[in-house]
Amino acid sequence: MEDGVRFAETEEELKAAYQLRYKVYVELMGKYKDKANHELKELRDEDDEHAKVVIAIKDGEAVGTLRLLWGGNMHFSPVIVEIYSLEPFLKTIEERQICVVERLMVDERHRGSSATLRMYKEVMQFVLKNEVEAVFLDCEPHQLNPYMKLGFRPFAKTCSYPGVGLAIPMVLISGDYQHLQTVGSPFALLASETDLEHYRYVNELHKIIDNNKIVISQAISDQSEFIRQIYADARLFENNNPKVFDSLTEDEVERVIEKSHIIECSLEDRIIAKNNAQKTMFVVLSGMVEVYREEKLLAVIYPGEVIGEVAYFLKRPRSANIIAATNDVRLLSLDEPSMSRLLKFEPVLANKILTNLCRVLCSRLIGGVETSDLRSN
Repeated sequence: MEDGVRFAETEEELKAAYQLRYKVYVELMGKYKDKANHELKELRDEDDEHAKVVIAIKDGEAVGTLRLLWGGNMHFSPVIVEIYSLEPFLKTIEERQICVVERLMVDERHRGSSATLRMYKEVMQFVLKNEVEAVFLDCEPHQLNPYMKLGFRPFAKTCSYPGVGLAIPMVLISGDYQHLQTVGSPFALLASETDLEHYRYVNELHKIIDNNKIVISQAISDQSEFIRQIYADARLFENNNPKVFDSLTEDEVERVIEKSHIIECSLEDRIIAKNNAQKTMFVVLSGMVEVYREEKLLAVIYPGEVIGEVAYFLKRPRSANIIAATNDVRLLSLDEPSMSRLLKFEPVLANKILTNLCRVLCSRLIGGVETSDLRSN
């Protein structure tokens, strides 16, 4: 196969894309084992019959791929409409004006390369050529910042995926040139404002997404308002459990939360799924969450405490499932690169954070022993 990034056209290219999916999802992540073709080592489904597949090839091998579902090629199933929250948009624009991007992956040896951006460039060129008004995807919390930099915006209630955990619906309004320029999206270089004049539904699509309060992002919020949102729930101080921000000054808190997000969850949302590879840490701001392993309740996490720290520090897949136990759960999603820079270059602040995390974990271990004692009596 010739090196480059393009829409797969030959059977050889499609097969390579399906096999890369198998390698990443089935072999590395342990997902979709019941849906994969283990004999051919391929992962494909019925949507691939109508989907467009982008493939990145280097040295004759597939190193990246994604799938594009276009309403001009297919009718969106009720499942797709639900998981990508398309219903309000379909009342305003036609299916042919909608694309969904999914099944994005890059071989682990090439993560951090330009492969992802180059594949999205192919998507955007397709979008502009076919006058697609809106591009949708569901992203995990650790991907929020990169996708927002491209011009996507969160707009709907979070959802949960088996084996993945929390996912956030996002949309890119293709004709919103001003927004693409404001966030510095590389997609703004693909066309001029004049080239986008034929997009007629920008204002209508804005009305759909502008009421979103599911995700509040530090990078695009007033700093004092973002801090206020962190401490909005008075119950954050009602328990005596150690908290990750204990003894930190306001300036130190601001440095810790750089590029972070506040995410709202609903009862029974799966925030973290066991064996998932992503390593985002979350601070529980309100509500309660429960930690399970093999259906056994291990711990109840209260406001001010942290979840996801084990995978972050040990660099291993998630060790348990974490579920929203109340309908008012709000999480502070800590940006992984920012946290890593802080721990590496700010030793005094890092020492405070690590000390607080140790106190949180010790308190949780004691609580777990007490819970176990109660159950045995």
